[in-house]
Amino acid sequence: MKISPHNDNQPKCLSGKDLYSPKQVARLLELSVETLRLYEREGLFVPYKLSSGHRRFTTDDIEWIRCIQEQIHVNKLNFAGIRYMLSTLTCHTIKPCCLADHEACPAGSKSCRPCWDFENTSCRLRGESCRTCVVYQQVFDIDKLKKLLPVKFKCSRGTNSPLG
Repeated sequence: MKISPHNDNQPKCLSGKDLYSPKQVARLLELSVETLRLYEREGLFVPYKLSSGHRRFTTDDIEWIRCIQEQIHVNKLNFAGIRYMLSTLTCHTIKPCCLADHEACPAGSKSCRPCWDFENTSCRLRGESCRTCVVYQQVFDIDKLKKLLPVKFKCSRGTNSPLG
């Protein structure tokens, strides 16, 4: 599925990208649509939401969700463990923010959830999208993510990928 670059109701960052419905992703990754919803509710990823409210996924999203599955099924991490690992992606070291914003941020150093799992961060209050934030984008570069996280992160990128 392609999003038309002429459709003003869709995010500009989606123009020309292949997008997949939850049902297509579930089929590719051999999981249920409800499991995708559960991963989202648990704060493990942020799907694109179209103006209609429907969720769509890119190939990067699918690779990340595959990696989440590996953390759960192969490395035996639970949701809290994955969220904790992701919470160590400290926004203020990746994205420049002022000291007052950093100190007031609920995703600060004592949080066990990633910043995109909070509604009231200073970034979100300014209208910034987590989906396009440099912090969230780190999860799509598995090799870089492994270097950024202070805890050991295991994910075999590309092996047995459902995308070929």
